[in-house]
Amino acid sequence: MRRLAVLRWMALAIALLAFSGLAVSRPAEATAASPHAKFRARLGFAMGLIPHAGAFDIPSSPAAQVVYHGGQVMRGVTLHTVFWAPAGYRFDGSPGAGVPGYEALVKQFLVDAAHGGPPNADIFSTMTQFHDRTGPGDTRLSYDPVIDSVDTSAPFPSRGQQCASPSGTATCITDAQIQRQLDSVIAGQDSRARGLRNLWLVFLPPNVDSCIMVGACASDAFAGYHSVFDRGHGTTVYAPIPDPLVALTPPPGSDPQGNPEAELSLDVTAHELAEAITDPYGTGWMDPTGMETGDKCELGPQRGTPLGYAPDGAPYNQLLNGHEYLLQEMWSNGAVGCVQGSTAPGPPADLPSISLRQFSPTVRGSMGHPGEATVHIDLIRGLGDVARATVRTRPDGSWGPVRLRAASGAVHAVGDDREAVGVSYGSGRGLPPPELISTGGGGNPFTQAGYTGWSTLDSGVSVNAHAIQIYPCGQVGVLSLRVGGRLTEPPAQLCSTETDAGSVPTRPIGLGTRIFFSSEDNRAPLPGLTPLGALVKLTTAPGEPDSFPSSAASGGNGLPVCDAYLRIGTVRCSGLGSHRRYRLGGHPVRATGDGVVSRSGLRLRGGEVLNLVNRAGRRLTSLHVAHLRVDITGNETRVAAGRCQPGDFYGSPPPSPSPFGLLGGGPGVSSDICPPSGRARGLSTAAITQTDEFSGGETVVSVPRIMSTMPLADETLYGPFRVSAQSGLAGPNSSVVARGTPVAVRIAAVGSRHVAFSAGNVDTARGLAVPALAPGTYLAQWRLRDANGDTRTLSTRFVEAG
Repeated sequence: MRRLAVLRWMALAIALLAFSGLAVSRPAEATAASPHAKFRARLGFAMGLIPHAGAFDIPSSPAAQVVYHGGQVMRGVTLHTVFWAPAGYRFDGSPGAGVPGYEALVKQFLVDAAHGGPPNADIFSTMTQFHDRTGPGDTRLSYDPVIDSVDTSAPFPSRGQQCASPSGTATCITDAQIQRQLDSVIAGQDSRARGLRNLWLVFLPPNVDSCIMVGACASDAFAGYHSVFDRGHGTTVYAPIPDPLVALTPPPGSDPQGNPEAELSLDVTAHELAEAITDPYGTGWMDPTGMETGDKCELGPQRGTPLGYAPDGAPYNQLLNGHEYLLQEMWSNGAVGCVQGSTAPGPPADLPSISLRQFSPTVRGSMGHPGEATVHIDLIRGLGDVARATVRTRPDGSWGPVRLRAASGAVHAVGDDREAVGVSYGSGRGLPPPELISTGGGGNPFTQAGYTGWSTLDSGVSVNAHAIQIYPCGQVGVLSLRVGGRLTEPPAQLCSTETDAGSVPTRPIGLGTRIFFSSEDNRAPLPGLTPLGALVKLTTAPGEPDSFPSSAASGGNGLPVCDAYLRIGTVRCSGLGSHRRYRLGGHPVRATGDGVVSRSGLRLRGGEVLNLVNRAGRRLTSLHVAHLRVDITGNETRVAAGRCQPGDFYGSPPPSPSPFGLLGGGPGVSSDICPPSGRARGLSTAAITQTDEFSGGETVVSVPRIMSTMPLADETLYGPFRVSAQSGLAGPNSSVVARGTPVAVRIAAVGSRHVAFSAGNVDTARGLAVPALAPGTYLAQWRLRDANGDTRTLSTRFVEAG
């Protein structure tokens, strides 16, 4: 009981955090030109964006730790510089006697950064805190200005191929054009200088704007960013650094080296250098709002305590290789804040982990280190658990697989954005703290804030015969694809910075090829309780190649879905191939042109399982029909009685993920759950539906209304009369559908148990004749009952005057 109380408290805490905006960031405009605009640290696959001086963003959760998201960091990095200035462009020279020019000062700074300052006293010393699975972080840098620097005069793309600068700058180049030029430079310089031991810094001269996407350019939205690409020649980590003059004139007082223009670029360079090393693929270290180690310290920006003052009076806070610099601070988890240098050790190298497969009841995981303990796993829906499992770890700390079961013994599966998984490890020294794992609703992956949920994984995949498209591919989690049992190239390395979409080439994909798409991410950080979180791997199984989306709201063609409509005895499946043949529940069916199959005239029963199999014998989905039947009184908004599927979600599912808003899932979302008793009393009548936890499909009940009755309510009659009722549901364009559902009637005098008249069905064209009743007040009870056994009861009064 104590374990469950802790987990319920955790669920409530994360719900409140999501509501208040502390756990997720809100969508915002891409530009930071307005001081009131909310600046985003990530746009598409461009990461670690730094705003212009004087246009600073406020992190959503400035005290939240940056946490590890499962990807790689860089170690032993060689820095490379590319100064791209075609004929007619140049980098500015020295602004005064004894002051290095722009290019010379950049090179001096990188030599100094590689040399370092006093031990644990420079901003790069924080990088040791940020590990990956192969070991601790690393501060080693190398840079030779002769060997590792390139001046290229290659022409910029023609004006017709350039972007449109928001500020009207004559020359504007795109990120894709920067990638192409850098790829060419590396091929001619040293084709081996790629991968995670090389960072390429691309500097652009004055009077050149650059854009990541429309509305996000150096002249109005950012001062720099970092990203990664692979254009067929290997993974390349790079950081474009536009000249600051494209956006503003550098203010005085921040230039201990005497060159304000170049020193603004040095600040951006330090920011992007530290972030690229600790988060090269966007899957390393960041906080729940997508802020990396430099982003969290750019408010102001934060400079710390001056170490002294240069001859021109400018303060400096870094002393690198004997040279004075003024740079923003970097985030330290150890200090829980921004620092000029750090002696804090890194966190433990291994986090607890758990693996979940969509629509599967089987879970497995690890404590993150060797040791034996009892592990308790709870499947949480709403603020209560619906299933649990208990298992002992092996000596290496791993556990499972184990199945989730309710107290009744019924098996339950994971795979809905509205649920959470709680994990606790008993008591004992060295054991991980309790974890609350939200599998959806941790933010919006389209804005790279928070983590990706089930529905985004389902809708973000498009499969064709020779490639798989992933969108958004710049998600925070570590994405992987397994096709026919083999891993493909990592999707993140093929991600387009501008479109946030990636095309992964594959071996030929047939109708029988099994595909698994996974996202591993830190889905369990909870400030103050489990700040470091846990790595959670979600795995989904996309559908066939060249199939249609399962709904108009979803993208890609990832998930075939079947729904059962109990009133009309029909099963409808979508997300299939045009005009392809399938077997549904063992019977042959053929898809329509938009990939939909259906079977009607079925006698559907709760607990029935209907498999959808394609002609290659691959089972695409299995719909488990819910035990769902309701009794409704009149037009009440709550069910009077009935039965539902215990532990399953009741009501409308969450909305599909959208590039324009937050996801709809997560434990903070209010959702009805069918109680363990299976009694439907008190559930809403707005959407009588239950989500199949084993497929994502729905079982739907729609109870017709008793639209009119005769006699009318409170009518006064004289002698014999006719009794009739009409049933139906509102259809499109003011039409009425579902007519003719049997409506029984029972008439008795008020206060009497004697039935004066009854009939089994009065929903007929003419109704039935009723002889004159004794004068008095009567109660007519109308009871509609459909083929599923659902009922709607309505009572009316009338007066027989004789």
